[in-house]
Amino acid sequence: MIIRSILIFSLLALSAGEAVSGELMRLVREPTAGIVSPGTYHFSMNTFPDDGLRFSLMAGIFSRFAIGLGYGGWNITGLNSPSWFHHLYLKARFRFIDETESFPGAVLGFDNEPEAIRSRATYRRKARDLYLVFSKNFLSFGSDMAFHFGMSADIKRLNHIGVWTGMNKDLPGGFGLALEYDFATDEADSVRFDNNGGFLSGEIYWESFGQVRISLQFVDIFETGGESYRALGVDFLGLF
Repeated sequence: MIIRSILIFSLLALSAGEAVSGELMRLVREPTAGIVSPGTYHFSMNTFPDDGLRFSLMAGIFSRFAIGLGYGGWNITGLNSPSWFHHLYLKARFRFIDETESFPGAVLGFDNEPEAIRSRATYRRKARDLYLVFSKNFLSFGSDMAFHFGMSADIKRLNHIGVWTGMNKDLPGGFGLALEYDFATDEADSVRFDNNGGFLSGEIYWESFGQVRISLQFVDIFETGGESYRALGVDFLGLF
Protein backbone atom coordinates (compact mmCIF):
# COMPACT_ATOMS: atom_id res chain seq x y z
CA MET A 1 0.00 0.00 0.00
CA ILE A 2 2.74 2.50 0.90
CA ILE A 3 4.67 1.72 -2.29
CA ARG A 4 1.51 2.10 -4.37
CA SER A 5 0.72 5.47 -2.78
CA ILE A 6 4.25 6.77 -3.40
CA LEU A 7 4.17 5.66 -7.04
CA ILE A 8 0.83 7.44 -7.55
CA PHE A 9 2.19 10.69 -6.09
CA SER A 10 5.26 10.38 -8.31
CA LEU A 11 3.21 9.91 -11.46
CA LEU A 12 1.05 12.90 -10.57
CA ALA A 13 4.14 15.01 -10.07
CA LEU A 14 5.63 13.94 -13.40
CA SER A 15 2.43 14.80 -15.25
CA ALA A 16 1.64 18.05 -13.47
CA GLY A 17 1.92 21.26 -15.43
CA GLU A 18 5.10 22.96 -16.53
CA ALA A 19 8.38 21.40 -15.47
CA VAL A 20 10.56 23.33 -13.08
CA SER A 21 14.02 22.65 -11.74
CA GLY A 22 14.78 23.09 -8.08
CA GLU A 23 17.59 22.93 -5.56
CA LEU A 24 18.33 20.11 -3.16
CA MET A 25 16.24 20.86 -0.05
CA ARG A 26 17.33 18.00 2.21
CA LEU A 27 19.86 15.22 2.63
CA VAL A 28 17.95 12.34 4.25
CA ARG A 29 16.08 14.27 6.93
CA GLU A 30 18.46 17.16 7.62
CA PRO A 31 17.97 20.45 5.74
CA THR A 32 20.42 21.90 3.22
CA ALA A 33 20.90 25.52 2.15
CA GLY A 34 18.46 24.99 -0.72
CA ILE A 35 15.56 27.41 -1.16
CA VAL A 36 12.22 27.42 -2.98
CA SER A 37 11.82 30.22 -5.52
CA PRO A 38 8.77 32.52 -5.42
CA GLY A 39 5.79 30.95 -7.17
CA THR A 40 6.99 27.38 -6.61
CA TYR A 41 6.34 24.78 -3.91
CA HIS A 42 8.25 21.78 -2.61
CA PHE A 43 6.34 18.74 -1.36
CA SER A 44 8.16 16.00 0.55
CA MET A 45 6.97 12.83 2.23
CA ASN A 46 8.47 9.69 3.71
CA THR A 47 7.38 6.56 5.51
CA PHE A 48 8.40 5.35 8.97
CA PRO A 49 7.55 2.23 11.04
CA ASP A 50 4.89 1.04 11.31
CA ASP A 51 2.67 2.30 8.47
CA GLY A 52 3.56 5.88 9.37
CA LEU A 53 3.69 8.72 6.87
CA ARG A 54 4.97 12.27 7.37
CA PHE A 55 4.91 15.05 4.81
CA SER A 56 5.71 18.72 4.43
CA LEU A 57 4.79 21.46 2.00
CA MET A 58 6.96 24.56 1.57
CA ALA A 59 6.18 27.48 -0.76
CA GLY A 60 8.39 30.29 -2.00
CA ILE A 61 6.81 33.57 -0.89
CA PHE A 62 9.51 36.15 -1.59
CA SER A 63 12.95 36.00 -3.10
CA ARG A 64 15.17 34.08 -0.63
CA PHE A 65 12.24 33.35 1.74
CA ALA A 66 9.99 30.27 1.92
CA ILE A 67 7.50 29.03 4.50
CA GLY A 68 5.58 25.80 4.99
CA LEU A 69 3.92 23.23 7.22
CA GLY A 70 4.58 19.64 8.28
CA TYR A 71 2.09 16.97 9.31
CA GLY A 72 1.55 13.21 9.30
CA GLY A 73 0.36 10.24 11.29
CA TRP A 74 0.53 6.55 12.09
CA ASN A 75 -1.35 3.66 10.43
CA ILE A 76 -1.98 5.80 7.35
CA THR A 77 -1.92 2.61 5.29
CA GLY A 78 -2.78 -0.89 6.45
CA LEU A 79 -5.75 -2.21 8.37
CA ASN A 80 -5.74 -0.12 11.56
CA SER A 81 -7.46 3.24 12.01
CA PRO A 82 -5.20 6.25 11.28
CA SER A 83 -3.84 8.26 14.20
CA TRP A 84 -2.71 11.77 13.25
CA PHE A 85 -0.05 14.01 14.76
CA HIS A 86 -1.36 16.33 17.44
CA HIS A 87 0.09 19.46 15.82
CA LEU A 88 0.86 21.12 12.53
CA TYR A 89 4.54 22.03 12.45
CA LEU A 90 6.01 25.27 11.13
CA LYS A 91 8.89 25.40 8.65
CA ALA A 92 10.61 28.49 7.27
CA ARG A 93 13.83 29.35 5.44
CA PHE A 94 15.65 32.56 4.62
CA ARG A 95 18.76 32.34 2.45
CA PHE A 96 20.92 35.31 3.30
CA ILE A 97 24.00 34.21 1.33
CA ASP A 98 23.87 32.75 -2.18
CA GLU A 99 26.46 30.17 -3.12
CA THR A 100 29.34 31.38 -5.26
CA GLU A 101 32.37 29.69 -6.77
CA SER A 102 34.35 30.50 -3.63
CA PHE A 103 31.79 30.53 -0.81
CA PRO A 104 28.93 28.27 0.33
CA GLY A 105 25.31 29.27 0.40
CA ALA A 106 23.81 29.87 3.84
CA VAL A 107 20.25 29.52 5.12
CA LEU A 108 18.71 30.56 8.42
CA GLY A 109 15.71 28.37 9.13
CA PHE A 110 13.13 27.23 11.64
CA ASP A 111 11.56 23.77 12.02
CA ASN A 112 9.74 22.72 15.21
CA GLU A 113 8.87 19.18 14.07
CA PRO A 114 10.54 16.48 16.21
CA GLU A 115 11.28 12.98 14.98
CA ALA A 116 8.05 10.99 14.69
CA ILE A 117 7.62 8.20 17.24
CA ARG A 118 8.48 4.94 15.49
CA SER A 119 8.00 1.33 16.45
CA ARG A 120 10.79 -0.36 18.42
CA ALA A 121 12.41 3.00 19.14
CA THR A 122 14.24 3.72 22.38
CA TYR A 123 14.89 7.42 21.74
CA ARG A 124 13.11 10.21 19.86
CA ARG A 125 15.19 13.10 18.53
CA LYS A 126 14.14 16.67 19.25
CA ALA A 127 13.14 19.28 16.71
CA ARG A 128 15.85 21.41 15.12
CA ASP A 129 14.00 24.65 15.96
CA LEU A 130 16.28 27.53 14.90
CA TYR A 131 19.06 26.39 12.56
CA LEU A 132 21.85 27.65 10.34
CA VAL A 133 23.13 25.53 7.45
CA PHE A 134 25.87 25.96 4.84
CA SER A 135 26.06 24.09 1.51
CA LYS A 136 28.78 24.05 -1.16
CA ASN A 137 28.72 22.24 -4.50
CA PHE A 138 31.76 20.98 -6.40
CA LEU A 139 32.23 19.32 -9.78
CA SER A 140 33.55 15.81 -9.18
CA PHE A 141 34.04 13.03 -11.75
CA GLY A 142 31.75 14.75 -14.23
CA SER A 143 28.85 15.44 -11.85
CA ASP A 144 28.01 17.45 -8.76
CA MET A 145 29.10 16.63 -5.23
CA ALA A 146 28.00 18.83 -2.33
CA PHE A 147 28.97 19.13 1.31
CA HIS A 148 26.71 20.49 4.04
CA PHE A 149 27.20 21.64 7.62
CA GLY A 150 24.50 22.76 10.03
CA MET A 151 23.98 24.01 13.57
CA SER A 152 20.74 24.31 15.51
CA ALA A 153 19.45 25.70 18.80
CA ASP A 154 16.37 24.88 20.86
CA ILE A 155 14.63 28.23 21.38
CA LYS A 156 13.38 27.14 24.82
CA ARG A 157 16.79 26.15 26.15
CA LEU A 158 20.13 27.30 24.78
CA ASN A 159 22.33 24.95 26.81
CA HIS A 160 23.59 22.97 23.83
CA ILE A 161 23.98 23.52 20.11
CA GLY A 162 23.03 20.77 17.66
CA VAL A 163 25.56 19.96 14.93
CA TRP A 164 25.20 17.85 11.80
CA THR A 165 27.06 17.35 8.54
CA GLY A 166 26.50 15.48 5.31
CA MET A 167 27.16 15.12 1.61
CA ASN A 168 25.41 14.12 -1.59
CA LYS A 169 26.80 12.87 -4.91
CA ASP A 170 25.06 12.78 -8.28
CA LEU A 171 25.52 9.61 -10.34
CA PRO A 172 24.76 8.82 -13.99
CA GLY A 173 21.16 8.32 -15.07
CA GLY A 174 19.66 10.67 -12.49
CA PHE A 175 20.71 8.48 -9.56
CA GLY A 176 22.49 9.77 -6.49
CA LEU A 177 23.62 9.13 -2.94
CA ALA A 178 23.15 11.18 0.22
CA LEU A 179 24.65 10.69 3.66
CA GLU A 180 24.11 12.65 6.88
CA TYR A 181 25.49 12.45 10.39
CA ASP A 182 23.98 14.08 13.46
CA PHE A 183 26.49 14.45 16.31
CA ALA A 184 23.50 14.62 18.71
CA THR A 185 25.22 17.30 20.79
CA ASP A 186 21.83 18.78 21.73
CA GLU A 187 20.31 15.42 22.65
CA ALA A 188 20.55 13.26 25.78
CA ASP A 189 24.08 12.33 26.85
CA SER A 190 23.37 8.66 26.17
CA VAL A 191 23.04 9.18 22.37
CA ARG A 192 25.77 11.76 21.78
CA PHE A 193 28.55 11.02 19.29
CA ASP A 194 31.05 10.50 22.14
CA ASN A 195 28.84 7.91 23.85
CA ASN A 196 26.51 5.89 21.64
CA GLY A 197 27.71 7.10 18.24
CA GLY A 198 25.26 9.80 17.11
CA PHE A 199 22.78 9.29 14.25
CA LEU A 200 23.90 8.20 10.79
CA SER A 201 21.45 7.91 7.88
CA GLY A 202 21.86 7.38 4.14
CA GLU A 203 19.78 7.48 0.99
CA ILE A 204 19.82 6.18 -2.58
CA TYR A 205 17.67 8.28 -4.88
CA TRP A 206 16.59 8.78 -8.46
CA GLU A 207 15.90 12.33 -9.57
CA SER A 208 14.28 13.75 -12.71
CA PHE A 209 15.67 17.18 -13.62
CA GLY A 210 15.41 18.45 -10.05
CA GLN A 211 11.62 18.12 -10.19
CA VAL A 212 10.91 14.63 -8.81
CA ARG A 213 13.02 12.61 -6.39
CA ILE A 214 12.21 9.03 -5.35
CA SER A 215 14.38 7.59 -2.62
CA LEU A 216 15.14 4.56 -0.48
CA GLN A 217 16.33 5.74 2.94
CA PHE A 218 18.36 3.87 5.56
CA VAL A 219 17.62 5.58 8.85
CA ASP A 220 19.64 5.43 12.09
CA ILE A 221 22.23 3.00 10.74
CA PHE A 222 24.07 2.86 14.09
CA GLU A 223 20.77 1.95 15.85
CA THR A 224 21.37 4.73 18.34
CA GLY A 225 17.68 5.45 18.84
CA GLY A 226 16.35 1.93 18.30
CA GLU A 227 16.32 -0.52 15.42
CA SER A 228 17.55 0.80 12.09
CA TYR A 229 14.88 0.87 9.40
CA ARG A 230 14.31 1.46 5.70
CA ALA A 231 11.91 4.12 4.45
CA LEU A 232 10.57 5.31 1.11
CA GLY A 233 10.53 8.98 0.21
CA VAL A 234 9.17 11.21 -2.55
CA ASP A 235 9.89 14.88 -3.19
CA PHE A 236 8.55 17.02 -5.99
CA LEU A 237 8.64 20.64 -7.05
CA GLY A 238 5.76 22.42 -8.77
CA LEU A 239 4.32 25.80 -9.69
CA PHE A 240 1.37 27.57 -8.08
